[in-house]
Amino acid sequence: MTEPILIRDAVAGDGDVLAELHARSRAVYYRAGGHEVAALPDEQYRQTWRKMVDDSRIAVLVAALGDDIVGVITLDASGVFPTNAPDETRVRLVGIFVEPCRFSSGVGSALMARFVSIAGQADAVGEVDVWERNSRAIRFYERHGWTRDGTSRPGPAGADYVGFVHVP
Repeated sequence: MTEPILIRDAVAGDGDVLAELHARSRAVYYRAGGHEVAALPDEQYRQTWRKMVDDSRIAVLVAALGDDIVGVITLDASGVFPTNAPDETRVRLVGIFVEPCRFSSGVGSALMARFVSIAGQADAVGEVDVWERNSRAIRFYERHGWTRDGTSRPGPAGADYVGFVHVP
């Protein structure tokens, strides 16, 4: 029997675990795209995650299997915001990260389902930026109904972050 994935709000004590998970996850996808980053967080990195968990402007949700945190999603919790398009609001997915040993196990999909539910309840378009060399993430977003919106911004190693949207 497979243990269910529990999605819950992050709590103050989760910051260090989330920093470690995030560092491992991003090291894998950046390395796959030809860019090296540290797989272990330093104290400043840990402090950033501790502050993020306590920041009311950012919603941090974790995926847990038993007592183990195996994924995290962060979103702009300042609420749904209007765009230049009439009658359109958006909610920003800041990041989604899964323990590398849990890639393709349903953890990311469980986190994404929660985000889509949150955006849907607000009748909002979801938006996210994805590093263009992170082909695994691009396939993941596309499988979950996200499409490129034509926007981009500079990213590391001469590769842009490209914008995606999810329409309810």
